[in-house]
Amino acid sequence: MGSRIKQNPDTTFEVYAEVTYSGIGCVGKDPEVRRQFPEGYSDQEVLQTLTKFCFPFYADSHAVNQVGQNFTFVLTDIDSKQRFGFCRLSSGAKSCFCILSYLPWFEVFYKLLNVLADYSAKGQDSQRSELLETFHKLAIPEPGTSVHLGVHSYFTVPDTRELPSIPENRNLTEYFVAVDVNNMLHLYASMLYERRILICCSKLSTLTACIHGSAAMLYPMFWQHVYIPVLPPHLLDYCCAPMPYLIGIHLSLMEKVRNMALEDVVILNVDTNTLETPFDDLQSLPNDVVSALKSRLKKVSTTTGDGVARAFLKAQASFFGSYRNALKIEPGEPITFCEETFVSHRSAVMRQFLQNAIQLQLFKQFIDGRLDLLNSGEGFSDLFEEEINMGEYAGSDKLYHQWLSTVRKGSGAILNTVKTKANPAMKTVYKFAKDHAKMGIKEVKNRLKQKDIAENGCSVTPEESLPRTAPSPLVEKKDPKLREDRRPITVHFGQQQRLPPPRPPPPKIQRSSRPPWDLRLFCFSLTSSAAFSQFCRFAHQDLMLLRDLRVILLWKDEGLQSPVQNSLSHTGP
Repeated sequence: MGSRIKQNPDTTFEVYAEVTYSGIGCVGKDPEVRRQFPEGYSDQEVLQTLTKFCFPFYADSHAVNQVGQNFTFVLTDIDSKQRFGFCRLSSGAKSCFCILSYLPWFEVFYKLLNVLADYSAKGQDSQRSELLETFHKLAIPEPGTSVHLGVHSYFTVPDTRELPSIPENRNLTEYFVAVDVNNMLHLYASMLYERRILICCSKLSTLTACIHGSAAMLYPMFWQHVYIPVLPPHLLDYCCAPMPYLIGIHLSLMEKVRNMALEDVVILNVDTNTLETPFDDLQSLPNDVVSALKSRLKKVSTTTGDGVARAFLKAQASFFGSYRNALKIEPGEPITFCEETFVSHRSAVMRQFLQNAIQLQLFKQFIDGRLDLLNSGEGFSDLFEEEINMGEYAGSDKLYHQWLSTVRKGSGAILNTVKTKANPAMKTVYKFAKDHAKMGIKEVKNRLKQKDIAENGCSVTPEESLPRTAPSPLVEKKDPKLREDRRPITVHFGQQQRLPPPRPPPPKIQRSSRPPWDLRLFCFSLTSSAAFSQFCRFAHQDLMLLRDLRVILLWKDEGLQSPVQNSLSHTGP
């Protein structure tokens, strides 16, 4: 999906180094590695690069008075995957403790560095070595796992699949506190247009937090260009690069940077909370999306938890959520993406933005990642897709159903393809139907059980017939007689129907927050008797699932009532 985070690294960290800079006040002296772990680590090129990133400022500046700062630089390996250099400066910036790792566990490594610095200050070398060896040998645990490394060293493994929250996520917290909402919006727009962006600050911890925090707001997309959270003095020429970049600069280096030949660069000064830009990127974004985002960010309720990250996620869904309308599915062919369809079905203002968006590297990587997962049969399910399924981002219900209609055109052939296992992507469709049906089944059964309890004072036993599903409010409005005309779902496999006695009107049940049509995305090919019969024959081993899936389908779409019942009556083990 374009992510530059390495999956399943071999170890928790690559190398730990204590770097000293005895040349403070002396020109020409380079930082040196005083201690490292593992001691046999032999990549001298990495160690030499690491030492220069540990002191990314002019040594004679007031930065030496910044005490105990945690910050993070990034090194990119040959596979374009990011290695994070987690650092802690000592008092007076005379030494730096650094851990290089592929894992983006900011809070975990910052906490570990504080413990290691304390051991070094107290001369507890054996405790330091034991802690490092234990952590280095640790098999990478699952998210949410509690890990105890010692009396004073324990942590919970972060789940990088979740949205960052305040105050738990240090990067987002510092970014939201340091930069006002208007400048956050301007910076977000500049990243969407992939500009050359410089962020400067006098405090290294805040500087790198703003870089990492702002980039995280692009989820589910990722910044694909030059990404340097903090730039050391010897690499300042990167600021003149002709390609897009997102670079952090310590304030002590900005005077020299401004004397360079900078062209079309967006500059955010975090200390003064001011942003300079030669572009009208924010004004070029659709006003309704920007206004909604701004309103959400200014609400007090979003200042804690994942409110800030979710506000940006909703904006991303508004911009790009309709990508599913442009997926082209042909029987026996790989799923593809049609840029023209993606752009043409939106409003004039949105079309102008999307016409530019399809040229963005971050969007191209996102689409390529989605197609790879679909065509490989792996599939995907993440917070972005869940947000899209809320139903308000596909442009309109009409456009969403147009997408479903496009998929339905080849439903018979698609099911045949699934049956012969010629197209792994369509096996993913079946897998999604199965997985999501199971989630929906639990919800529906709970609601219907509550309904029976409210009506009869007792729950339905397994031997009783399946409860009646609630009709769609929209359909009932069009046909008031529908409720009394509809027949309850009581057909089991090969059994006769048993009609329950008439019941009084049920009490109004609070609707679930789950969208009433989310399963249609995965059950699109079940819209005819023939199609459903084919699906049943393909999945005959999941009879109980099919019985419950029938409940979901009838609950979602009353028009499927007769075809589904007929198909199920002909399904055998």
